Amino acid sequence: MWESFTAGAQRVLQRAEQVARLRRSESVEPIDLLVALIEETESRAAVMITEFGISLEQLRTVAEPLDAQAVEDERATWEGVEDAVGLPHSHAMRLTLTEATLRARSLDRSQAIGTEHLLVGLLGSNDPVAAHLIEAGLQVDVLMERIAGVNAIESGPIPMSEDLPAPVLADPGEVADLARILDASANRAREGLRVIEDYVRFVLNDPALTRRLKDVRHRFGEAIRGFDSDWLITARDTPNDVGTHIMASDEGSREHPRAVLTANFKRTAEALRTLEEYTKVFDQWLSGRFEILRYDVYTLEKRVMAAVVARGGLDGARLYVLVGGLPTLGDLTWIVEEAIAGGADVIQYREKGLSDRVMLERAREVRILTARAGVRFIMNDRPDLARLASADGVHLGQDDLSVRDVRRVVGPNMVIGVSTHEPVQCDAAIRDGANYLGVGPVFPSQTKVFDAFAGLAYVRHVAEETTLPWFAIGGITEENLDEVLDAGATRIAVSSAVVRADRPRRASQAFKTRIVERREMEP
Repeated sequence: MWESFTAGAQRVLQRAEQVARLRRSESVEPIDLLVALIEETESRAAVMITEFGISLEQLRTVAEPLDAQAVEDERATWEGVEDAVGLPHSHAMRLTLTEATLRARSLDRSQAIGTEHLLVGLLGSNDPVAAHLIEAGLQVDVLMERIAGVNAIESGPIPMSEDLPAPVLADPGEVADLARILDASANRAREGLRVIEDYVRFVLNDPALTRRLKDVRHRFGEAIRGFDSDWLITARDTPNDVGTHIMASDEGSREHPRAVLTANFKRTAEALRTLEEYTKVFDQWLSGRFEILRYDVYTLEKRVMAAVVARGGLDGARLYVLVGGLPTLGDLTWIVEEAIAGGADVIQYREKGLSDRVMLERAREVRILTARAGVRFIMNDRPDLARLASADGVHLGQDDLSVRDVRRVVGPNMVIGVSTHEPVQCDAAIRDGANYLGVGPVFPSQTKVFDAFAGLAYVRHVAEETTLPWFAIGGITEENLDEVLDAGATRIAVSSAVVRADRPRRASQAFKTRIVERREMEP
């Protein structure tokens, strides 16, 4: 991960690991990062803290309950602690680094993550350290404004229309020609982004993708302010633009809203490429901003189209039942039939300890039962067996093959799901092209052991982050189901609550009925 951080931030992260080891901690915590930032007195973060009128000594008192004084006493030994580097980051620390990364990229995608972003990450985390920093007088919004101001000074301000004259070229006619190209491309990109955002906002109803598109539109608006608007508008000559009278055969109609979406992604990317290339004539730095935006649009296109595909796949599924670990094929088929009869929309076959030949034999039987009932069949972990059994999809854990590699095995049409346990994994799975997510574990499970639980807080996070189909999973029972639904879940995945129930059909039916009732009660 080091390539994403500045040299100063790398030193701070390494020192945080050393602090954690000196505290005899098994993982690096946010408090270790705070101590390391304080010790790096010449870092940008430390300078900004003092500019807020907060003394570093004042912040040291926050760390004292966590043995910061012992760290201070042993500073001389830090350089010799060779095995300190390599401690794992705690869940809270990973969230802090994710927050720092997102904050840095919101300002400039091309910028490395510095110590000032690590400080913002601490402020934006849910760790108790954040409360102490806020109490000391630090504010996320004010700090972000300060960071943006410093970066603008270092990188050079975006030229405003009154600061940037029209490019000086040998031929005055070339200046007008260039202005027409840039004006037309800027309009195409602006219009295309708005069309895309409207689809994501009103069709997909996806808040996270809508926020990302708003961010791209905002940064695009900042970039085109680098042009003299008077220069562009003066050169505009719509009546005599030969392109306005030429229309391709398929340009006057669209088959469906998705075709509109696809066309405008292509339109936007092409316009950004034109802006990038022609801006090189007079401002390579500004050209680089358009290049970054173009790559961001490519990434957004993948994520939006994945969301579109998902709507046609598991969008209507509400109850997902995982089966496996049963002694005989007869037991397996009976449970599957009962779960389906009770209303299961998806059946996942998950097995450990059987030979591949036996697993494939059982998977094919499950495929027959689910196909007859019109229910989706997912194979756990094994894309090879999923393909051989003609499954509808495959489900992956965090330690399994990547979505990209599995897609090469199963082809473009098979559904791929990914288990996620924290926000960074959720974001990565969506970015990689997962068709649906597993979200949990919400509660302790009878079928799988976890060191930590994502809990209802993570369910609430995902509910606000994406409309890609996702299933809350982990220890969900009829007794705690309402808690999960209250947290924002509209789909659940269960295993033992159905498989080990005295009456699997009734158990499956109870879950499905409650989920549907809650959906109908929503405004």
